[in-house]
Formats: sequence, C-alpha cells, structure tokens
Amino acid sequence: MAQAEIRNVAVVGHRGSGKTSLAEAMLYVARATPRLGKVDERSSVLDDSPEEQERIATLESSVVQLSWAGRRLNLIDTAGETSFAADTRLALAAADSALVIVSAKDGVQPGTERVVRWVRDLGMPCFVALAKCDDEHARVEEVIAEVRNRFKLPVAVMEVPIGQATAFKGVATVRTQKAWIGEETPTSKAVDVPADEKDAVAKARAKLVDDVASTDDALTEKYLGEGDLSQPDLDAGAQQAVAAAKLVPLYFSAGTRAIGAHALLDALVELAPPPSLRKTWRGHAAPNGEEIERRNAGDEPTAVFIFKTHVDPHAGHLSFARVLSGTLKSDQQLANAVNGNRERIGNLLHIVGKEAKQSAEAEAGDIVALPKLKQARTGDTLSDEKKPFILTPPHIPAPLFSRTVQVDGKAADEKVARQLLIIAEEDPGVVVSHDEVTRDLVVSGTGAVHLEITCDRLRRRTGQNCRLGPPKIAYRETITKKALNIEGKLKKQSGGHGQFAVCYIDMEPLPRGGDFEFVDNIVGGTIPRQWIPSVEKGITKARERGVLAGFRMVDFRVRLFDGKYHDVDSSDAAFQIAGSKAFKAAAAAAKPVILEPVMKLSVTVPSDSMGDAIGDLNSRRGKVLGTDAVEDSTVIEAYVPLAELLEYEPKLKSLTQGKGTFTMAFDHMEICPPMIQDKVVKESGHKAEAEED
Repeated sequence: MAQAEIRNVAVVGHRGSGKTSLAEAMLYVARATPRLGKVDERSSVLDDSPEEQERIATLESSVVQLSWAGRRLNLIDTAGETSFAADTRLALAAADSALVIVSAKDGVQPGTERVVRWVRDLGMPCFVALAKCDDEHARVEEVIAEVRNRFKLPVAVMEVPIGQATAFKGVATVRTQKAWIGEETPTSKAVDVPADEKDAVAKARAKLVDDVASTDDALTEKYLGEGDLSQPDLDAGAQQAVAAAKLVPLYFSAGTRAIGAHALLDALVELAPPPSLRKTWRGHAAPNGEEIERRNAGDEPTAVFIFKTHVDPHAGHLSFARVLSGTLKSDQQLANAVNGNRERIGNLLHIVGKEAKQSAEAEAGDIVALPKLKQARTGDTLSDEKKPFILTPPHIPAPLFSRTVQVDGKAADEKVARQLLIIAEEDPGVVVSHDEVTRDLVVSGTGAVHLEITCDRLRRRTGQNCRLGPPKIAYRETITKKALNIEGKLKKQSGGHGQFAVCYIDMEPLPRGGDFEFVDNIVGGTIPRQWIPSVEKGITKARERGVLAGFRMVDFRVRLFDGKYHDVDSSDAAFQIAGSKAFKAAAAAAKPVILEPVMKLSVTVPSDSMGDAIGDLNSRRGKVLGTDAVEDSTVIEAYVPLAELLEYEPKLKSLTQGKGTFTMAFDHMEICPPMIQDKVVKESGHKAEAEED
C-alpha cells in the first residue's frame, strides 16, 4: 500500500484513562474484531496477557491494523502504567502522530502530562480524545480547560457532544457537520445534526475556522477578505495545521461503549499525516559514526526499525518493525549494522484483531510483524548490508532500582535466569545482570511496581516461587591514609615440598575514580619476575571482598618493593596467598571506609509542592543544588545517596498527589557518615575469610 494511504498512530494516556477501551471500539467499528472487547470484562484483544487482565491495565505496547475509508490505520496501543515508559517512547519513535486519551472524569493525569511533554518535544502531530464522557461524574468543559492549560498545545474542539454525563449519546462533528448518535456498530451511519444542536455546531465551526485560518498566512488573508473559509480550504488547512503541529484536534467518546469511534476514525484517516510527510530519518552508517540522514522513500535502500518484541512460548519471537525506507520483502537478507549479524526476513505479517495476515512486501512507512528473527532485538535497525543505516533511537532512561531475584534450587535458578532475559527482550526498561561477588541474579527497572510486575511474569512463566530480595546498593570500600612496609607471609611445612612466599608492600589512597594501581618496584631479584604477577593477582582477588563489609575496594595504589622466596617451596599459589595477606593487613591499617553511590536527581513537581519536596530531600541526606521554574512546575536538582531513594517513588507521589516525576543518574561515590557505615557493616554480615598459614 502506498505511503499516502497509511496512518501510523500511537495511542497514549495514563492508566485507567480509557485508552484501550477506545482503541477496542475503533477495532470493532472498523470490523477488525467481531465484537466489542471490554477491558473490565477481560475480553480485550489488546490487553490479553494474564498480568494485564489481572491489573486491568496495559503493560506493553500492542500493534493492530484496521482498514477505514480505503486507508490502512496502524494503531499502537501503549502502556498506561507509567513504569513502562521505555516501551511507550519506542512506540512514539515508530509512529507519525499521537492520539492522547484523557478521562473526562479524572482529567489530566501525571502519566499523560509526561507523555505529552515527549510528544511536544518531538514536534509530533497530535490528537486528543476525551474518553468516558458518558460517566456520571464526567466534567467535559472543566477537563477541556485543563487540557488547554496543562498541555500547552493549540487545542481545537472538533465536535459538540450530544448529551451530558450518563445522557451522552453521540457527537456532532464541527468540520463535516454530521452527527453520530446512539450505540455505534460497524453498520452505523452518519445523520444530519439535530436541530437543537445546530446553533452550538455553528458557533463551534466559526471558532474552528478562526483557529485554522490563524495557522497559515494565505488562509488568514482569505478569511479576512471573505469572512469564512470554504469546506475544501478548511479541510486542507486543518490537514496542514495538524501535520505541522500547529493545531491539536479534540474529540469526544464514551467509556465502554462505541460512541464517538466513527467520527474519530474519520478524523484520523483524513487529518493525521501519512508517512510520506516525514522527509528523512536521522541515524548513523556505523556505531559511533557520523550522523547521516536517510530519505523516507521507496527508492532508498531498505531499512527497518524494531520498536517492539513479543515472545510467545509457542510461536517464538515476534518483532514489530517500522519500515524506514525502501521495500521490505519476504526472504530478504538484511544486516544489523551494530553487531554485523545477518537476518533473513521470513513472513511479513499485519496483525488484524487476533489474526495475522501475510503480505509479500511492505513499503516505506508501513508497520509489520516479523516472526522468528534470530538475533535482532528491540531498538535494533536492520538495513541493506552495502548501505548500512542505524536509526538514532529515543533516549531510554537507565533503570532506577535493582533487586535480587531469589528462587529455590540451582536448576530453578537457571530456568528463571533464562526467562528473565526473555522478559528483558520484551521490556526495554528491564536490565538483567549477575553480581560477580555474591553471584546473585539482579533485575533492574524503573520502580517498585515495575519490578513487582516483572516478578509476577517470572512466576507465571516458570512456575517457580520467585521472590524479590533486598535492594542492591553498589557500595564500595576504600582507604583514607597510607600504610607502609606491610608484610604478607606464607610459610608452611607439611613434609616434602612446603609453601613459602614473603612480600612487602606500601598502600596509599588514590583520587576518586582511580580504582586500583599496582606498582612493581622489585629490584635485585628479591622476588623472581615470574611471581610478581602472582602477588598482583592475590591482591586483585582479595580486593573484591574488601575488609569491612565484603564490598570491592577501590581508589588505592599498592607498591610492591621487597620480598623473599625459596628455590623449592615458592610457587605461584604461595605468592598469591602472600599478596592477599599483605593487602588485608595494609587495608586494615590504612583506615578503611565505606563509599556509597550518590545520584544526581532531577525532580519535577507542581510549584505549590516545592517546599514539601525539598524538605523531603533534606531528610534523605540530600544536597539541593538549585531550582528552576518551568511553566507551572518546578524542577529541583539535587545530590542524594542512592540508599535514601529506595522508597522515594511512592513518597513523591504522596507529596504531590501523583503529579511528581523524577529521573536520576549515578554521579559520584562519597564516604558514608559513621552511623551509616556502622549500619552497612552490620547488615552485610561480612566475615573475614581465613587465610592459609
């Protein structure tokens, strides 16, 4: 299908705003599904995972296609749960416009405000739909005012709702002056605007003409000269204004009934920009290479961006991809320019409801599902090997919190680790690692809710009793003064060959970030050259467990300057043990301390909550660096120890009625205060390992 006939729309909104219900209504009205799926009844086509049905919330992006008025509409229903922001950001990168859902009952919510900021920063064409207009507590006019004030977008009301609250029964479109009344079905038809709504529609149309005319100089002249715009001028002007993000149309819909779906579908295919209006993509020809641009055209080399991965236990990997350029065909060979891996494209699928329809090819601008790619992962770009292209992906914030994953039994642990890696493929916000010292399996995510849902998925998929362990803080140990002329000695006789090694070292602190330096100052052969690396190896192993609480020791220098050996009893192993003994004795004498990670925190709160937020940061041993007013919010910059932020997310929500958000990144390591150090040492349960004598 040609680019001009395709529309790619990301459906975004806060959890519980009615986003998925509206998407289900559009699927039903467009005959993509045989019945109206309902989230509350767990019959949704889009929210079909056990975790989504249990929580009645969208936890990952779902991609579906429908046909309307001869055009293909690719809908990406994104996660409403704010913990899954990484998934949503990738979905926006694959779409050409956003449909923002706001509850007419609850108004503008924090998750919606955050995603609108992303849309605004991208300069992305945008639509707004007020859902739940049929709720008894719906407050349509108030919420429209909230949308205008909080989103800071040029909102234009495109409809007049017919009926209020529980009496809401339809919409009258301002631009086309048609009405849709009653419970909508695939066979519903537009009717004339009811007589008692004509004055309201005429007034709204005059306002719309004024809004559209103000977006273009030529239209402004025509409007001032003629006092109105013709229907073709109004339609064309609205299309151009939406594509340029100069106009944000606003529509109305019901909660769980298909009211407002027809008019919204008409608007999306008529006003949302086609992929052809996106001129170029920014990226690189190779990792860390110079930035290049790739035209969004069919005559360019083929390139596709994978923005979502779904792993089915039976069907395997299903990768959802936006065709950036060229034509994607079955059996085509593409390469991943980041790692050089080649992929053979098998079937091209379009997901319609619960069915997958095969296609022979997909043009630039389309979105397709690619089954069973071997090595491609979310965020990868596959392109022509001779003309590689790597799309610059959206910034995905690093995970904020880490927990150990505990499970009973070694075999179960391996099974859980494999499944957790699969979950990380599906959810780009999850990072999996192994603690090299404790050998713990560690999962990192954006917050407590994110990690709890990840653990729920693990339990269901593995059948194991998975548990989240205590939060992991990457403490380190260091020294604060010099320790000179420290001996490490191993002397053991047990009949036959014994073990003998002696080394003498000096230890001194290094600046933060200095890690570890080993200096060889042996002269005169007091330690043979082949065993000097053995001393270093012994020190390197010993520093991994520190001397205070079992954390790696950093930021120190060791100078090996003397030693003794025996022609028969000395060995590599003996000098490793001697080096370890010398390290532990020197570290204990050099006044060791615990270092804690300190984060650079950026907190955005409503301005009237600034005082409470700063007071809370001070109580967390935070150091406020400054504040900056942004519209009606305040951004607070601060340094805060990571240990004080483990339960920060729910506290911030409580202080700001759910409106506060934050980002953080590691900044530096800092010596713990004595009371905190004593607590860390006690809780570590660290016991010094007995050395062989």
